[in-house]
Amino acid sequence: MKLIEPPADNAVLVVLIHGFGATGIAMWPLAARLRSRGFRVAFWRYQSLFDTIEHHATQFSTYLTQDLANERRFHIVAHSMGAIITRAAINHSRPSNLGRIVLLAPPNTGSPIAKRAAKLLGRFLPSMRELSNEESSYVNQLHTSDEIEIGVIAGKFDLLVPVQNTFLKDQCWHATVNATHNSILLSKAAFNKIVSFI
Repeated sequence: MKLIEPPADNAVLVVLIHGFGATGIAMWPLAARLRSRGFRVAFWRYQSLFDTIEHHATQFSTYLTQDLANERRFHIVAHSMGAIITRAAINHSRPSNLGRIVLLAPPNTGSPIAKRAAKLLGRFLPSMRELSNEESSYVNQLHTSDEIEIGVIAGKFDLLVPVQNTFLKDQCWHATVNATHNSILLSKAAFNKIVSFI
């Protein structure tokens, strides 16, 4: 289900996309804070466990180019695997009304935890293989255009995606906040950086 809040006083839309094993509920606190700053919010939800990143990216790309075609401008804030889906979706088609993208705790060069999990669960959870920090994994073969303005925020205490795995070659900026992989969604410091960027 993809909910888009109706236009209100030309408020800019921010699309939120959650990470692996989560739901849109995980993004609610961030959504509430964005609304308090005058943004409109849309949630893009997906079944993260059993389909490939490319499958999700194709659907997300369609959503961005079709459902949001009439938006004056929109930004994307994506968490964890949602960040990788976002990067892949933009590779399919870059909407002309896309603003900036913020990636929260993104496994841009993979996750060592995903690599270990893939050995046990990779047959059933393809995204574990794709998010691995193996050099040949999907995420390490994924390229992003340097024409897209991307900011990255990492969690200093993230045990799932270490700070060094969040860097992206063509990012506009990179910041680290005192947060874990999931508490970054509740971090006031991270929120302030999001708002200052978009």
